[in-house]
Amino acid sequence: MAVTQELVDNIKKQLEGLNLEEQQKKLDEIMSKLPPEDREQLMGGGDCPFCSMVKGNIPVRKVYEDDKVLAILDINPANKGHTLLFPKNHAQFLAQMEDDDVAHLFKVANRLSDAIFQAIGAQGTNILLSNGNVAGQKSPHVIVNLIPRMEGDGVGLSWNPKKLDDSVMDEVATKISDKAKGISINKEEIVVIKQEAPVVKKDGFLDDMRIP
Repeated sequence: MAVTQELVDNIKKQLEGLNLEEQQKKLDEIMSKLPPEDREQLMGGGDCPFCSMVKGNIPVRKVYEDDKVLAILDINPANKGHTLLFPKNHAQFLAQMEDDDVAHLFKVANRLSDAIFQAIGAQGTNILLSNGNVAGQKSPHVIVNLIPRMEGDGVGLSWNPKKLDDSVMDEVATKISDKAKGISINKEEIVVIKQEAPVVKKDGFLDDMRIP
């Protein structure tokens, strides 16, 4: 039996106003009570709330969309304008995405960062992607956080620097270098995005941003 629009609307209503972790928990609860065929149709056999957002089964405030990515406002933002950008095709980790899709994801992130500067007068942005639980990834989907920054906003993204011995640094550099030898990127595949720097006033506030 096909999933009805009434069921989809009811699910959306139950998820409205919840943060991502609460949405995931509530969605798991709802899906556990549905027949397998309804679950398959709604979620494509998965448990990812971001895939459900792409399908339109979870309400979002959309700020950008194309055939590969979707960008929405975070409902529990670090700052006003905090935007979540993610691929439409499911991937839990960045390495699971095709190179062309990764390039597209960050091209859009760059343009959206510029849009955020202009839209809300941000003085800066943090563009963050967490890969894995220990790195702070809270959902099973690749997500780029675009966080507008203002002086004195209280958003903390710092860490305590560690002092390592030169021998340890040399060992780590060698290990990473050895693993990196298998990386092969053709120069023809590299697209340089030319973007003019923002004009900054003497008080540190952005005066203008120009889209190339």
